[in-house]
Amino acid sequence: MSRRTINEWAGESLDSLRARWNRESVFLYGKIDSTNEAARILAEDGAPAGTVLVCREQTAGRGRGGNDWHSPRDAGLYLSMVLRPADLSHPAMISILAGLGIVEELDSAHSGLKPGLKWPNDLVAGGLKIGGVLAEASWAESRPRYLVVGVGINVRPLGPTAPDDLAGRASSLDSQLGEAVPLLMVADATIRGLETWLPDAPASLEGGLLARVDRYDWLRDRRARLTMPGDETSQPGTCVGIAPDGALLFRPDRGALRRVTDAVVDPWA
Repeated sequence: MSRRTINEWAGESLDSLRARWNRESVFLYGKIDSTNEAARILAEDGAPAGTVLVCREQTAGRGRGGNDWHSPRDAGLYLSMVLRPADLSHPAMISILAGLGIVEELDSAHSGLKPGLKWPNDLVAGGLKIGGVLAEASWAESRPRYLVVGVGINVRPLGPTAPDDLAGRASSLDSQLGEAVPLLMVADATIRGLETWLPDAPASLEGGLLARVDRYDWLRDRRARLTMPGDETSQPGTCVGIAPDGALLFRPDRGALRRVTDAVVDPWA
């Protein structure tokens, strides 16, 4: 798909957004397949750390596990950022740290929202999914070349074009707060949130940082079903927290406490 740039987004010109976000490397698009894919191409061409891409609509937005991300025109924030970390020895931390920064910013801006993190990469409010984080890295041997972090946040209410499987599972900022939230303010919070922890991401969640994650850990003490990759059966149990290395701590109804690094966790089952 042709990626045609535009000169205005959310009522702001490209120049005003560059000044607002304090960076020259800002790219705006109308209809695009995926901001993460566009960011990857820019990163391959040498885009600097902190490069931001936003678009009005995605036709092939992606979530975790290759799932589609519903991205109708002007209904949500569809944003990706390029980072160039010196170390990515703990990639499982990236989505958690990105999500933590964003929910803290949203919580500060909207006292009635009460957002949370659903391991490993979802943003929730009112018990429903409002957004997600998708981190994708490129490597040269054992060293990271660049990291692209994409964020999708439902801002406007989900309309009649939303996929049926979102019913009862997803919501939006407008729906949760009962008022229209400016897209620009959501972008501001997201950029600040991504740049809180990611430029110098710690190797582990220790002390005060682990406590901050625990504060927003929506799965903590919730009953859920755990499905491991390649497994057709799920295991019931209780989520009991997030480990310092970003793993989910899951206590099955039968068996010992488990550290989970890759699984589908369904608390709605």
